[in-house]
Amino acid sequence: MPFIDLIKNAIFEEEPQAKQAVKPASSGPVKAAPVQESVPVFTPSSSKDNQFYARLARQTDFSAVPDLAKIESFAAPLASVLPDKSLRYKAALATAQSQAGLTRDAIMQGFDSLLAVLDSSSASFTKQTNDVAQTEVGAKTAQISQLSASIADKQKEIADIQQQMQSMQSQVEVSKVKLQQVKADFAAAYARRKAEIQQQRKEFENILQ
Repeated sequence: MPFIDLIKNAIFEEEPQAKQAVKPASSGPVKAAPVQESVPVFTPSSSKDNQFYARLARQTDFSAVPDLAKIESFAAPLASVLPDKSLRYKAALATAQSQAGLTRDAIMQGFDSLLAVLDSSSASFTKQTNDVAQTEVGAKTAQISQLSASIADKQKEIADIQQQMQSMQSQVEVSKVKLQQVKADFAAAYARRKAEIQQQRKEFENILQ
């Protein structure tokens, strides 16, 4: 009683993504919006569209149980004569008892066998969903964990790079200040030495007249 195909289709079928409205560009810095986890809402499908119901109905069809199939074969020709379901099946049972030896207990046992098949299908479904959880869902969960670890590593790497950038930026600012000091020191030395040379020039000019 396999349900694995329906389970996988139901779980891994891609949902259509809603289109996002385009927002006008902002002149300011863009802040990352916090990620909001969507909470799934579980609503059972109607019997008409529920594929599990259709499969269960096939597995527990009356035709699969000889005694139920037999009472149906006797009741079907009476549908146009006896539209009332209760009267129709009572008449069908009376005929089936006399012609085929069908009993009320046999019919009840037939329904019990259908319920047993239904319970077996339920157990099979539970096992298959557990198998899918361990294989398909478990594998994707492991991938998510690996991706999360990779993101954490990348974030640490980015943080280290940012720290290096901040350190280098501080060094740059210190270097700028030192460079300005060097320029000031040179300008002062230049002015001092120039004044000394000019003074000596005047002295020699007077001496050599």
